[in-house]
Amino acid sequence: MVKKLASSFFLFLFVLSASAFGQLNIGYLNAQEVLSEMPERPQVEQQLNDFVQQKRQELQERTVAFQDSVAQFQQNKESMSDAEIRQTEERLAQIEAEMTQFQQGLQQQIQQRRASLLEPLYEKMDQAINAVAERNDLDFVINKATGNGDNVIYYAASENLDITEQVLQHINETSD
Repeated sequence: MVKKLASSFFLFLFVLSASAFGQLNIGYLNAQEVLSEMPERPQVEQQLNDFVQQKRQELQERTVAFQDSVAQFQQNKESMSDAEIRQTEERLAQIEAEMTQFQQGLQQQIQQRRASLLEPLYEKMDQAINAVAERNDLDFVINKATGNGDNVIYYAASENLDITEQVLQHINETSD
């Protein structure tokens, strides 16, 4: 909360001092709304969902194989020598460690895949923002909300400053 107030205060001071030297043209947009309305978004979401499903299936297969190995070991343990038991336990411990490592890396793989799939959308959105800002002769474009949804702009004197719809229109006009 303090960070939000401080950043709002410094933004206010900046705008106030800059406006003392000349007229600033500032627009704002809701980047999350633009991103969610982009025509490519459903395809990106489907690709990400397919990737997540593939990784979950892979984890499930590894888990089942490990559980089968443990069950087989427990079933055959009585007929095994001490050396075979020790060797099998070491092998099962290694498989379990590999599964744990795979499971921990899974979330990172999903985040990396998501970032790589969204990167072209962010680039396209940036290009549209630049085009709309130039067309409207804006000096600054501010994101209306933070990444977690908190508003940065609590009041705007004019809805004409909101360029969200213009950016979406530009994206739709320039989409393949």
